[in-house]
Amino acid sequence: MPRKDALVRLHARLVAQRNALREKISDEMGLAFLDDDGINDIGETASQVERAELHTQLAALESRELEEIDFAITMIREGRYGTCQRCQKPIPVARLQALPSATTCVECQRRSEESGGAEGVEENWAGAMEYERRGMDEEPELLEFEEIES
Repeated sequence: MPRKDALVRLHARLVAQRNALREKISDEMGLAFLDDDGINDIGETASQVERAELHTQLAALESRELEEIDFAITMIREGRYGTCQRCQKPIPVARLQALPSATTCVECQRRSEESGGAEGVEENWAGAMEYERRGMDEEPELLEFEEIES
């Protein structure tokens, strides 16, 4: 299948995904803000708040996905879709089908990850893990609490 045909099919798939996501986000936001009848006990209220938070978080995730899809659709319409932003070579269609928001080819993405981050953003997972470990080591012992109460 020629590249142009594959991109046309991918565009149609992205438009369908965008429409489905818009509907899903609308549903999630509607479920997040259900009216309270005012006769709930504490448990029911807590459950409603938890459900509302879940729906809000799902809507936020879906909104980020929607932004990526909108970006890809815009790039297709402008004729700039499917070209690596680093090396300017075509991104393989299989990669675009798996990750429609891809802006780099596999090789450039791999080099970026090996060098410690993407586009000026440095990721330091070892440092983050060490920071987390240090925070865990500083847990107060039960004896410290007993001394405070005395």
